[in-house]
Amino acid sequence: MLRYFRIFCVLLFVTSTALSVSADPVSYTFEAPQFTFGQTTPLLNRAPNSGVASFQASFTSSLTANGFVISSQALNPLLTGQILQGAIGIPSVLTINLNMDVDQVQLAFAVIVPGRLDLTSSVGGTSQNSANVGGVFPGGTLSFSSATPFTTFQLAAFSNAGAPIFFAIDNLNMNTAAAAVPEPATMLLLGTGLAGVAMKVRQRRKAGQI
Repeated sequence: MLRYFRIFCVLLFVTSTALSVSADPVSYTFEAPQFTFGQTTPLLNRAPNSGVASFQASFTSSLTANGFVISSQALNPLLTGQILQGAIGIPSVLTINLNMDVDQVQLAFAVIVPGRLDLTSSVGGTSQNSANVGGVFPGGTLSFSSATPFTTFQLAAFSNAGAPIFFAIDNLNMNTAAAAVPEPATMLLLGTGLAGVAMKVRQRRKAGQI
């Protein structure tokens, strides 16, 4: 009997290690009804404009609490409709806190003068230099992915000389790092293996060996 228990444990281990990760995309375009023109940070517990309805993101800022505002300025062609834009005053850092793990972030941005946008998280970060993408303000697309999921990250922009500058973002897309789900082939393997173990036990019982 101990032998069959060991076989079962091996099958269970194979099943638990052969998993496929189910990830769901979410997108923030800063449009209504989740966001209203003229709102400023903090913008708390906002559902995405598309994607997992239970996903929530909070947008806060420092050095100024109201450092970002929902705007509709056409800064460059990458930003359309309503956007999240740095408000007049001191250039601020934007912090985005999430209620679910993510492993990928992508967004479009504009900066007031040529420079770069930095993304920093607890598991790493990246930087993207601006370029002439048409329109009045330079910008680009920033992407970051990590094998380790995270729930918060910060965005800050700097001129080519290293001074903090105003920036705006739009089309913030993230991939949720959902719980792992056994692959169908793996479940079939486990079911077949358990059926084989059960058959062997029945045969041994008939033979009077257990």
